[in-house]
Amino acid sequence: MVRYQFRTLLRCTVVAVAIGLCVTVGAGVAAAAAGRINTAGSPLTVRSGPGTGYAAVSQIADGTAVTISCQDTGTSVTGTYGTSRWWDKIGAGRFVSDAYVYTGSDGRVAPDCTPSPPGDAAAAVIAAAKSQLDQQYSWGGGNFYGPTYGICCSPSGYDDRHVMGFDCSGLMEYAFYQGANVKLPSTSRLQYDAGRKIARDHMVPGDMLFWSTNISDPSQIHHVALYIGNGKIIEALDHQADLHLTYYSTSGLMPYVVRAIS
Repeated sequence: MVRYQFRTLLRCTVVAVAIGLCVTVGAGVAAAAAGRINTAGSPLTVRSGPGTGYAAVSQIADGTAVTISCQDTGTSVTGTYGTSRWWDKIGAGRFVSDAYVYTGSDGRVAPDCTPSPPGDAAAAVIAAAKSQLDQQYSWGGGNFYGPTYGICCSPSGYDDRHVMGFDCSGLMEYAFYQGANVKLPSTSRLQYDAGRKIARDHMVPGDMLFWSTNISDPSQIHHVALYIGNGKIIEALDHQADLHLTYYSTSGLMPYVVRAIS
Protein backbone atom coordinates (compact mmCIF):
# COMPACT_ATOMS: atom_id res chain seq x y z
CA MET A 1 0.00 0.00 0.00
CA VAL A 2 2.82 2.39 0.88
CA ARG A 3 4.59 1.58 -2.39
CA TYR A 4 1.36 2.20 -4.37
CA GLN A 5 0.77 5.54 -2.62
CA PHE A 6 4.37 6.62 -3.24
CA ARG A 7 4.07 5.75 -6.94
CA THR A 8 0.77 7.64 -7.14
CA LEU A 9 2.20 10.71 -5.41
CA LEU A 10 5.24 10.67 -7.69
CA ARG A 11 3.02 10.57 -10.78
CA CYS A 12 0.85 13.33 -9.28
CA THR A 13 3.88 15.55 -8.85
CA VAL A 14 4.62 15.29 -12.57
CA VAL A 15 1.02 16.09 -13.53
CA ALA A 16 0.77 18.94 -11.04
CA VAL A 17 3.78 20.63 -12.61
CA ALA A 18 2.40 20.12 -16.10
CA ILE A 19 -1.24 21.10 -15.64
CA GLY A 20 -1.55 22.59 -12.20
CA LEU A 21 -3.91 20.18 -10.44
CA CYS A 22 -3.80 16.70 -9.00
CA VAL A 23 -5.76 14.51 -6.64
CA THR A 24 -4.87 11.25 -4.94
CA VAL A 25 -7.13 8.36 -4.08
CA GLY A 26 -7.11 7.21 -0.48
CA ALA A 27 -9.61 8.03 2.23
CA GLY A 28 -11.81 9.86 -0.30
CA VAL A 29 -12.04 11.24 -3.81
CA ALA A 30 -11.67 14.97 -4.42
CA ALA A 31 -14.29 17.03 -6.18
CA ALA A 32 -12.38 17.29 -9.44
CA ALA A 33 -9.15 16.16 -11.02
CA ALA A 34 -6.82 17.07 -13.83
CA GLY A 35 -5.62 14.94 -16.67
CA ARG A 36 -4.02 15.04 -20.08
CA ILE A 37 -5.16 13.29 -23.24
CA ASN A 38 -2.60 10.75 -24.46
CA THR A 39 -3.42 9.01 -27.74
CA ALA A 40 0.07 8.95 -29.23
CA GLY A 41 -0.89 11.57 -31.79
CA SER A 42 -4.47 10.87 -32.89
CA PRO A 43 -7.44 13.02 -31.83
CA LEU A 44 -9.76 11.42 -29.28
CA THR A 45 -13.52 11.23 -29.84
CA VAL A 46 -15.62 13.01 -27.23
CA ARG A 47 -19.00 11.36 -26.52
CA SER A 48 -22.24 12.76 -25.10
CA GLY A 49 -22.26 10.06 -22.41
CA PRO A 50 -20.09 7.36 -20.81
CA GLY A 51 -19.82 4.87 -23.66
CA THR A 52 -19.15 4.29 -27.32
CA GLY A 53 -22.90 3.99 -27.90
CA TYR A 54 -23.37 7.68 -27.17
CA ALA A 55 -23.24 10.29 -29.93
CA ALA A 56 -19.83 11.67 -30.93
CA VAL A 57 -19.99 15.39 -30.15
CA SER A 58 -16.44 16.49 -31.00
CA GLN A 59 -12.78 15.49 -31.00
CA ILE A 60 -10.01 16.57 -28.66
CA ALA A 61 -6.36 16.80 -29.62
CA ASP A 62 -3.63 14.60 -28.19
CA GLY A 63 -1.85 16.39 -25.34
CA THR A 64 -4.82 18.55 -24.32
CA ALA A 65 -5.14 19.23 -20.59
CA VAL A 66 -8.60 18.49 -19.22
CA THR A 67 -10.47 18.90 -15.94
CA ILE A 68 -12.42 15.82 -14.87
CA SER A 69 -15.51 16.79 -12.87
CA CYS A 70 -16.66 13.19 -12.29
CA GLN A 71 -16.28 9.63 -13.57
CA ASP A 72 -18.82 6.99 -14.58
CA THR A 73 -18.74 3.39 -15.77
CA GLY A 74 -19.58 2.60 -19.38
CA THR A 75 -18.28 0.77 -22.42
CA SER A 76 -14.96 -1.03 -21.90
CA VAL A 77 -12.21 0.58 -23.98
CA THR A 78 -8.59 -0.46 -24.51
CA GLY A 79 -6.22 2.45 -24.95
CA THR A 80 -2.91 3.97 -23.93
CA TYR A 81 -3.35 3.03 -20.27
CA GLY A 82 -4.78 -0.46 -20.70
CA THR A 83 -8.45 -1.45 -20.60
CA SER A 84 -10.92 0.59 -18.60
CA ARG A 85 -14.67 0.95 -18.14
CA TRP A 86 -14.25 4.38 -16.58
CA TRP A 87 -15.31 7.43 -18.57
CA ASP A 88 -14.24 10.93 -17.55
CA LYS A 89 -16.66 13.86 -17.76
CA ILE A 90 -14.73 16.86 -19.09
CA GLY A 91 -17.64 19.23 -19.67
CA ALA A 92 -21.40 19.40 -20.10
CA GLY A 93 -22.38 16.36 -22.15
CA ARG A 94 -18.69 15.59 -22.87
CA PHE A 95 -17.09 12.26 -21.90
CA VAL A 96 -13.81 10.59 -22.88
CA SER A 97 -12.52 7.12 -22.08
CA ASP A 98 -10.18 7.09 -19.09
CA ALA A 99 -8.03 4.59 -21.00
CA TYR A 100 -6.64 7.60 -22.90
CA VAL A 101 -6.31 10.07 -20.02
CA TYR A 102 -3.20 10.48 -17.85
CA THR A 103 -4.34 11.46 -14.34
CA GLY A 104 -1.44 10.52 -12.11
CA SER A 105 -3.32 7.64 -10.50
CA ASP A 106 -4.14 4.04 -11.32
CA GLY A 107 -7.52 4.38 -9.58
CA ARG A 108 -10.45 6.76 -9.24
CA VAL A 109 -9.60 10.44 -9.21
CA ALA A 110 -13.05 12.11 -9.26
CA PRO A 111 -16.50 11.45 -7.78
CA ASP A 112 -19.12 9.25 -9.39
CA CYS A 113 -21.30 10.91 -12.04
CA THR A 114 -24.21 8.58 -11.30
CA PRO A 115 -27.05 10.65 -9.83
CA SER A 116 -28.40 9.97 -6.38
CA PRO A 117 -31.36 7.62 -6.27
CA PRO A 118 -34.57 9.49 -7.07
CA GLY A 119 -36.96 10.47 -4.31
CA ASP A 120 -40.09 8.47 -3.64
CA ALA A 121 -42.28 10.42 -6.09
CA ALA A 122 -39.72 10.33 -8.91
CA ALA A 123 -39.10 6.63 -8.34
CA ALA A 124 -42.84 5.97 -8.52
CA VAL A 125 -43.12 7.95 -11.78
CA ILE A 126 -40.26 5.94 -13.28
CA ALA A 127 -41.81 2.67 -12.10
CA ALA A 128 -45.14 3.63 -13.68
CA ALA A 129 -43.45 4.37 -17.00
CA LYS A 130 -41.48 1.11 -16.87
CA SER A 131 -44.68 -0.81 -16.29
CA GLN A 132 -45.74 0.13 -19.83
CA LEU A 133 -42.57 -0.97 -21.61
CA ASP A 134 -43.34 -2.88 -24.82
CA GLN A 135 -46.74 -1.21 -25.24
CA GLN A 136 -47.40 -0.21 -28.84
CA TYR A 137 -46.81 3.29 -30.12
CA SER A 138 -50.07 5.01 -31.03
CA TRP A 139 -50.31 8.60 -32.32
CA GLY A 140 -52.47 10.51 -29.81
CA GLY A 141 -52.74 7.42 -27.61
CA GLY A 142 -52.55 7.18 -23.84
CA ASN A 143 -53.83 9.23 -20.92
CA PHE A 144 -53.73 9.38 -17.11
CA TYR A 145 -55.22 5.91 -16.76
CA GLY A 146 -53.40 3.85 -19.37
CA PRO A 147 -53.11 3.10 -23.09
CA THR A 148 -55.94 4.21 -25.39
CA TYR A 149 -56.75 4.10 -29.07
CA GLY A 150 -54.97 6.83 -30.99
CA ILE A 151 -56.23 9.42 -33.45
CA CYS A 152 -55.92 10.32 -37.10
CA CYS A 153 -53.62 11.41 -38.46
CA SER A 154 -49.95 11.79 -37.63
CA PRO A 155 -47.66 14.07 -39.70
CA SER A 156 -46.52 10.91 -41.49
CA GLY A 157 -50.10 9.96 -42.29
CA TYR A 158 -50.64 7.23 -39.69
CA ASP A 159 -54.25 6.59 -38.70
CA ASP A 160 -54.08 5.08 -35.22
CA ARG A 161 -57.77 5.07 -34.36
CA HIS A 162 -57.56 1.28 -34.13
CA VAL A 163 -54.15 1.07 -32.43
CA MET A 164 -54.09 0.80 -28.64
CA GLY A 165 -51.02 2.35 -26.99
CA PHE A 166 -49.19 5.55 -26.10
CA ASP A 167 -47.50 8.40 -27.86
CA CYS A 168 -44.73 10.35 -26.12
CA SER A 169 -46.89 12.84 -24.23
CA GLY A 170 -49.53 10.24 -23.40
CA LEU A 171 -46.87 8.18 -21.66
CA MET A 172 -45.85 11.22 -19.57
CA GLU A 173 -49.50 11.81 -18.62
CA TYR A 174 -49.80 8.24 -17.40
CA ALA A 175 -46.46 8.05 -15.57
CA PHE A 176 -46.83 11.31 -13.64
CA TYR A 177 -50.45 10.77 -12.68
CA GLN A 178 -50.02 7.15 -11.62
CA GLY A 179 -46.70 7.77 -9.89
CA ALA A 180 -47.15 11.21 -8.33
CA ASN A 181 -50.81 12.22 -8.82
CA VAL A 182 -49.65 15.04 -11.12
CA LYS A 183 -51.90 15.82 -14.08
CA LEU A 184 -49.89 17.02 -17.07
CA PRO A 185 -51.38 18.63 -20.19
CA SER A 186 -51.79 16.39 -23.22
CA THR A 187 -49.09 17.60 -25.64
CA SER A 188 -45.32 17.72 -25.39
CA ARG A 189 -45.27 21.48 -26.12
CA LEU A 190 -47.64 22.19 -23.25
CA GLN A 191 -45.76 19.79 -20.98
CA TYR A 192 -42.63 21.90 -21.49
CA ASP A 193 -44.36 24.59 -19.40
CA ALA A 194 -45.73 22.18 -16.80
CA GLY A 195 -42.96 22.48 -14.22
CA ARG A 196 -39.66 24.12 -13.30
CA LYS A 197 -37.10 24.42 -16.08
CA ILE A 198 -33.71 23.09 -14.99
CA ALA A 199 -30.43 23.29 -16.90
CA ARG A 200 -29.62 19.91 -18.47
CA ASP A 201 -26.39 19.63 -16.49
CA HIS A 202 -28.47 19.41 -13.31
CA MET A 203 -31.15 16.96 -14.41
CA VAL A 204 -32.10 14.11 -12.11
CA PRO A 205 -34.19 10.96 -12.58
CA GLY A 206 -37.84 11.89 -12.96
CA ASP A 207 -37.20 14.97 -15.12
CA MET A 208 -38.67 15.29 -18.62
CA LEU A 209 -36.43 15.85 -21.66
CA PHE A 210 -37.71 17.58 -24.79
CA TRP A 211 -36.63 17.66 -28.43
CA SER A 212 -37.37 20.37 -30.99
CA THR A 213 -36.66 21.10 -34.62
CA ASN A 214 -35.32 24.44 -33.31
CA ILE A 215 -33.90 24.35 -29.78
CA SER A 216 -34.36 28.12 -29.41
CA ASP A 217 -38.09 27.84 -30.20
CA PRO A 218 -40.25 25.82 -27.76
CA SER A 219 -43.16 26.01 -30.21
CA GLN A 220 -41.24 23.53 -32.39
CA ILE A 221 -41.03 20.84 -29.67
CA HIS A 222 -42.08 17.47 -31.08
CA HIS A 223 -40.99 14.86 -28.52
CA VAL A 224 -40.73 14.27 -24.77
CA ALA A 225 -39.20 11.44 -22.75
CA LEU A 226 -38.63 10.56 -19.09
CA TYR A 227 -35.08 10.61 -17.73
CA ILE A 228 -34.34 7.62 -15.47
CA GLY A 229 -30.61 8.17 -14.78
CA ASN A 230 -27.25 7.10 -16.20
CA GLY A 231 -27.99 8.74 -19.55
CA LYS A 232 -31.11 6.64 -20.12
CA ILE A 233 -34.70 7.54 -20.91
CA ILE A 234 -38.04 5.81 -21.35
CA GLU A 235 -39.86 6.99 -24.44
CA ALA A 236 -42.64 6.33 -26.94
CA LEU A 237 -40.82 7.54 -30.03
CA ASP A 238 -42.55 6.41 -33.21
CA HIS A 239 -44.16 3.53 -35.08
CA GLN A 240 -40.79 1.85 -35.63
CA ALA A 241 -40.50 0.85 -31.97
CA ASP A 242 -42.69 -0.05 -29.02
CA LEU A 243 -42.25 1.87 -25.78
CA HIS A 244 -38.64 1.31 -24.86
CA LEU A 245 -35.68 2.25 -22.71
CA THR A 246 -32.65 3.76 -24.44
CA TYR A 247 -29.82 6.29 -24.15
CA TYR A 248 -30.90 9.80 -24.98
CA SER A 249 -29.59 11.73 -27.98
CA THR A 250 -28.48 15.35 -27.69
CA SER A 251 -29.44 16.13 -31.30
CA GLY A 252 -32.30 18.62 -31.11
CA LEU A 253 -32.44 18.33 -27.31
CA MET A 254 -33.76 21.43 -25.57
CA PRO A 255 -31.27 23.12 -23.19
CA TYR A 256 -33.64 22.73 -20.24
CA VAL A 257 -35.39 19.75 -18.69
CA VAL A 258 -38.70 20.10 -16.87
CA ARG A 259 -39.15 19.03 -13.26
CA ALA A 260 -42.86 18.46 -12.65
CA ILE A 261 -42.39 17.06 -9.14
CA SER A 262 -40.31 18.26 -6.19
